[in-house]
Amino acid sequence: MNGDEDYSHSEQQDRKASSMNSMFICSTITNPNVTAIIKAVALIIHSKMIDEKGSWRDTSDDDELYHFSEEKYLKEKYELFDQNQVELLRAEPSIDNIREFMKALYCCIRFSPECCIISLVYINRLTAFTNALLQPDNWRPLILCSLLVAQKVWDDRHVDNSDFSYIYPFFTLSELNRLEQKFLQLIQYSVHVKSSLYANYYFKLRLLLEDEDGEFPLKPLSDKAIKLLELRSEERLLYTRSYTSHKNQKTALNQSLT
Repeated sequence: MNGDEDYSHSEQQDRKASSMNSMFICSTITNPNVTAIIKAVALIIHSKMIDEKGSWRDTSDDDELYHFSEEKYLKEKYELFDQNQVELLRAEPSIDNIREFMKALYCCIRFSPECCIISLVYINRLTAFTNALLQPDNWRPLILCSLLVAQKVWDDRHVDNSDFSYIYPFFTLSELNRLEQKFLQLIQYSVHVKSSLYANYYFKLRLLLEDEDGEFPLKPLSDKAIKLLELRSEERLLYTRSYTSHKNQKTALNQSLT
């Protein structure tokens, strides 16, 4: 089986059994920067969801976020989930639910704490560009994809999509690859993060957590790191545009030959 092939039914069952039961469980994170920033981002995401709760709606198959809706996959893979798991996935998340999900991702991937800030930038960018709502059926896939893109922009050694697809058993590798491309489309391939925007998010998150806990251990980016962030996000933007252009040309060629 190559990396782009879907898992067999039995393999999906194995992944579901081993992963769904432990997906939201993580041992204590010893890095205070990560603990703090995950809590701050979870507070922001939860607040945004509560503010939009009155507008939550069922996600139809023509909705821009349909492929990020867990309801789509519950219908397609209903045999993989028991009733307790379905109820868990459909429940309105608490701050702790969001925090534990992000902690579980961190425990497996070990992304840099700065990725949390960048992922929040991308989530807000997506909702601004699409007028989409964060709601119970899509918050996990959107956080997953935003972190997937963020760690490719920021971390020196980012993990492969296959690692993400193993961590969160809803998606096969090919499904996650499509979700990443859809996510990039919805943010209009705008992966570039200016230092001023990062700083704005950083200080708002620090103020929020200082009000909550009285401390925020993550330090602002150094001048060197600021330049690195802008360089890497610009490089990722150029790569994404080039990859998409090449893929579109290949698709057009294949269609012309059929």
